[in-house]
Amino acid sequence: MPTNKLTIVPVKLDPIIEENTPVESPIYPVSPDCVIKTTMAEISFFNGVDERIIQTVMKELNKHEA
Repeated sequence: MPTNKLTIVPVKLDPIIEENTPVESPIYPVSPDCVIKTTMAEISFFNGVDERIIQTVMKELNKHEA
């Protein structure tokens, strides 16, 4: 059985604004708690990010740095 290489694709989910709902801007932290800069990317983590996401990002960075 052939295996396909998996690619992690970053996504951002925005809330759906209904016409009956008062428009409010989403509350985001002003600045990230952690920023990782590489030659190819800048990655920001904010308070409350799941630890599994951080571990996955770090594993991917290690693959590409090697």
